[in-house]
Amino acid sequence: MRLSYAVQLDSSSRAVQVSSDEACFMCVLHALRADRDARSTAKVNVLIRHIVMWKLNEGEGRTREQNASVLKEKLEACRDAVPGIVHLEVGIATPGLDSTYDVVLVSDFTDKAALDAYQVHPAHQAVKAFLAPIREARQAVDYEL
Repeated sequence: MRLSYAVQLDSSSRAVQVSSDEACFMCVLHALRADRDARSTAKVNVLIRHIVMWKLNEGEGRTREQNASVLKEKLEACRDAVPGIVHLEVGIATPGLDSTYDVVLVSDFTDKAALDAYQVHPAHQAVKAFLAPIREARQAVDYEL
């Protein structure tokens, strides 16, 4: 079965006879092009990457390594508790490798408002309270992706 399908080539349009499979393929191409065009003109939210590194001490009845493990658990609990987190990854420095910090957090937020909400969220406040007596140093950087 042959169908008539309008095709636009450059600035001219013309009707061509195509099979139903070819027509389906052309419809898919048209939909993909429309989607691409819509995305290129839509306002794109800029993700915010939030990176923090901590150097820890012994304290609260735990070794430095134990405190790093507990911190990792507490930070990872924020992943599902705090809205607006797109990605959250926590790493603990590998023993035997040169490291100046013990724990690193790499997290991405939907926007600055989501990062701001994270800062005051009870789950994050619990992390800060845990860190207060065991933190030796902290470094952080936030930037747009």
